[in-house]
Amino acid sequence: MRRQSVALVLAVLQTSCALKLVEMAPLKAAMLAKKWANDQTELDQKVGTTESGTVGVLRFGDDLRRRTEVAKAWDMFQKTSLALAASKGGSGATVCYAGLGTPNTLAMAKRSPDGWTLNFLLCNPSERDVGAIAAAEREMLAALVEEAGCPLTPLGSVAPTLVCDLGEVLK
Repeated sequence: MRRQSVALVLAVLQTSCALKLVEMAPLKAAMLAKKWANDQTELDQKVGTTESGTVGVLRFGDDLRRRTEVAKAWDMFQKTSLALAASKGGSGATVCYAGLGTPNTLAMAKRSPDGWTLNFLLCNPSERDVGAIAAAEREMLAALVEEAGCPLTPLGSVAPTLVCDLGEVLK
């Protein structure tokens, strides 16, 4: 009896911790991307004393280069998803996905029978643990590959925004 209870609790925990992939309306994705872009700006920039002794905005952190690329990607994600929302009669080939996990992720992919193209994969900027970010990215990539049922090819601009190694995940 006790063994069954432990197995049941573990099964529930696995299910509750698993990523839930949800297709989002482009306008909702754009609004979420805008909020997360603002959050990242607030998290990245702190006012303080610079090395020269003046007071100014400081940007810091080991993964500053990646976060800079992510900031550019947030802007492009917003513009692209707003354009998708404006094209009311679109083919539905390019779609936005939310990965509901810990931390949450956003992705945009162009669907095609021959294979999907990954345009963006971005993680909630409030998460600063690079290990957690890498795990969320791998989980989202795996969910997208499963959803696609065919090859997933990332655009060249995707890799600089990720913590995880795309080659390792998409082999």
